[in-house]
Amino acid sequence: MDLLSIGNLNSYIKNLKLQSQWTLKQQTGQYDAKGKSLEDWLDGSPRQAQETAYGERGDKTLKKIHQKLEAGGRLTQKEREYLQKHDPEAYQDLVNQEREQRAYEQELRRCTTQEEVERLRMTRINASLARIRAVENNPHIPLSKKLEIAMAEKQRVDRIAESTQRFVASGEYAKLPTRAEEAQAHEDAADVSPSVPEGADRTEPGAEPRPPEAAQEDPRVDVESQEERKVRRARARAAYAAARSPAQPPADGVDTRA
Repeated sequence: MDLLSIGNLNSYIKNLKLQSQWTLKQQTGQYDAKGKSLEDWLDGSPRQAQETAYGERGDKTLKKIHQKLEAGGRLTQKEREYLQKHDPEAYQDLVNQEREQRAYEQELRRCTTQEEVERLRMTRINASLARIRAVENNPHIPLSKKLEIAMAEKQRVDRIAESTQRFVASGEYAKLPTRAEEAQAHEDAADVSPSVPEGADRTEPGAEPRPPEAAQEDPRVDVESQEERKVRRARARAAYAAARSPAQPPADGVDTRA
């Protein structure tokens, strides 16, 4: 199966689940087994081994927590503590995912155009799809491992979508200029010689960038076009966001959530 779009991801995962389920039925001879959770079909996975260690019926609380995570839900503090105690590996995965999401959200705030936001989003999604493509046709990787990888990448894509939607809903996306508006701002700046260079955030050299609100109310701003103002404010917000958050190395697929 060729993952040409995000829409195919759910179908691909569903197909992997069915294949894994059928393979396990063949191995165990339990052809009438139904209604099992995802973890029950992850043959040879750390979670299955852990479940076995907790007894034949498994840890129901832990299983519910895993199911909640797989569905994209947020854990309560009590659930997080339980996961940390009974499945430290899964808990560390969750912490790493949350760190990735926060890093992605910081990068969103450093974008200066709407197209830059879209490019960032698609770069992260394409990275996840590429990781799935790299294993989907490899006959040496068991179905259970392919399923784990696909599920992890789906959660990553879901978190990217969640953060991007939250960024748009906050109104920050609408405040960013488009590339066309940015080009128009450059033309306007070339026609009029402003007392302050176009795009500058009017901060003294070496000083920390001021909050975006301060840049918006700067009384020293000369008459400027709507496009120039939008570009200037977007750059001021991006500079302010960069100054307030430590620089982070690019992540393969960013993610987070508290």
